[in-house]
Amino acid sequence: MTTPDGLMPTIPEKKIAGLTANLWRLALVIGVGQFSMSIWGWQFGIFIETIIEPWQMGLTFTASSIAGLIGVPLSGYVSDFIGRKKTLLIAYIPMAVGLSLLFSYPVWPFLPIFYGLAQFGWSFVVIMAKAAPADQVSKERGKDAAKTFSMVLLPAFVVDGLSPVIASILLQTGYPQHVLLLVGAVGTIVAFVASLIFVRETLSESIQEKAREGPIIAIRGLGRDFWILAGGITGYAFSFGITFPYLGNLIVTDWGISAANWGIIWGVSSLCIAGFSYYGGKVADKKLKPALGVSMLLNSFAITAFALGSGIEVLFLLNVLWAFPIVVWLSSERALIVQGVSEEMKGRAFSTYQIVISSVQIVAMNFGAWIWTMTDNLRYLYLITAAISFVAFIPLAFALRAINLKDDSNQISVESLE
Repeated sequence: MTTPDGLMPTIPEKKIAGLTANLWRLALVIGVGQFSMSIWGWQFGIFIETIIEPWQMGLTFTASSIAGLIGVPLSGYVSDFIGRKKTLLIAYIPMAVGLSLLFSYPVWPFLPIFYGLAQFGWSFVVIMAKAAPADQVSKERGKDAAKTFSMVLLPAFVVDGLSPVIASILLQTGYPQHVLLLVGAVGTIVAFVASLIFVRETLSESIQEKAREGPIIAIRGLGRDFWILAGGITGYAFSFGITFPYLGNLIVTDWGISAANWGIIWGVSSLCIAGFSYYGGKVADKKLKPALGVSMLLNSFAITAFALGSGIEVLFLLNVLWAFPIVVWLSSERALIVQGVSEEMKGRAFSTYQIVISSVQIVAMNFGAWIWTMTDNLRYLYLITAAISFVAFIPLAFALRAINLKDDSNQISVESLE
């Protein structure tokens, strides 16, 4: 039997909680990769503070940001040309090398290089966690896009919540801090082997061939809506970049919460995000544009609450309530990024979008540090940022209004469905 356009209909793959079996395998592998980073990342600054000077720490984190900015666009381009699985396998090599060297030889001036290697590889994994589900969404003509993107992240958020607890147990039993880097390196090798054995390619050979025939850098090919969204959301990206790197400092210093309790609450927040993944994605799928707008506005209120709040009970409640808007934000944003982008350019779309956002946030991070220095008060920093984020909602609202939702397969507007 054929459809009216003469094409053979495809048999839909069986799904469990919104994901196909292959995407679940991918999600679990991404979760292992997340473990490789989360097991040590939460205390890396504390670890290197005993080894190098503060200015050297600044250069170390800058090097990692630069490495990520290089890896993000490269991973999208490479994955469109050779496939998601091969790119994922490539990613784990610099991660394993970087973490192994950080464990065995964490000295200046090599430390920034080793840390940059790990972050370079991780940037590839981050983009593959977006590009692979985008391939499935494209096959299904955009159906349940937000839910698909959110569910792929579920294992990663579970791991991100549990990793600080596991790390704390290891440290309390007498293992030195640098052993966490070795555990991360071993986890990366496990993720490589699991990806090689269990994950199937999501991007067909014909689409890869089509990508190779087109331009390497596809700026104009990403479409009008892509750039409208990227431009509209930069104000929010700037506001979050100002404050997020200093959230732990705010909680420990101004809220008076111990680092141990903050680590536990952070873990609870990640587990809540994982728990909300299915329903948050489902809510976002009903109306993608309003979902993104409302979730970003709720994030502005969250920033305000962090500026004004105090007490461990308030912090716990705030992080639990914050989890749902984060899920809706991430899932709706990813669905909107690639709607209307041709199937052979989705990897490059995510990479280009990420480099725009990351570039803005690097500037914002230093701007936030300047405000903190000038005011000597992180609560003022968060209040100023909250005001900026509310103003940033205006261009985002106009951008969302200007975007035309389209079917991935035929580019017919479905605006009326909203």
